[in-house]
Amino acid sequence: PGRLSLAVYRKSPLGLPISAETLEALDTAVALAREGGHTVEEIDLPYIGRDFIADFCKSVASAVAGMMRAEAKRVGRPVTGEVERATRVLGRLGEMLSAGEVYDAVQRLNATARQMIEDTARFDAVLMPIIAHPPLACGAMDPKGADELVENVLDKLHLTGLLRIKSFFGQLMDKSLWFTPWPAIHNVSGQPSIALPVHVTAGGLPLGIQAAGRPGDEETLLSLAAQMEKISGWLKRRAPLKVPG
Repeated sequence: PGRLSLAVYRKSPLGLPISAETLEALDTAVALAREGGHTVEEIDLPYIGRDFIADFCKSVASAVAGMMRAEAKRVGRPVTGEVERATRVLGRLGEMLSAGEVYDAVQRLNATARQMIEDTARFDAVLMPIIAHPPLACGAMDPKGADELVENVLDKLHLTGLLRIKSFFGQLMDKSLWFTPWPAIHNVSGQPSIALPVHVTAGGLPLGIQAAGRPGDEETLLSLAAQMEKISGWLKRRAPLKVPG
């Protein structure tokens, strides 16, 4: 890719803890980038915070509500009982939000996206995490205990109106996105991003980070990713073969 100017963003948009393994993976990516001849500068994106993620969640909820309406029309019957519990809750929240609220949220998201694209335009790519913790076992993110109770109450008693309370909405937002808040940023901005395989945890699990580029500049990201993949030795890595007993 030639000599690139890169940035690194380390914060969680939700202000929640990030695992030491994730930060180590980010440090590994920075070291590999410098080994490849690139400059790396630490940056902050102060406008990417909880309000941004809240607006993102509102836009998602409205989209879920619209998609459920479209699917019900397509099949000729209500589909509320055929989707997951969390999807029902999101759909009801989307129906509860006014068109004005959703439009206001989308306008704020667009303004933030424009600001971020402008602020990061001097960099060829910005490195940041993808997941806040090492990969989890299947089912580990399913709500349990009190979390499951709250979701059941919202669903079965149709108490989605509780999400009008900012603190309650914030708690559910944290529980939904604590593991992976960063991809929402580029879902909003439309910037291309690519996962870089750079790190293996102590438990032998892959833990990548992402590089986000300028709008329309996928070429630079693909070239950088190929270089990082080569320098990291990832192409030589093989999973251990386990013969069934």
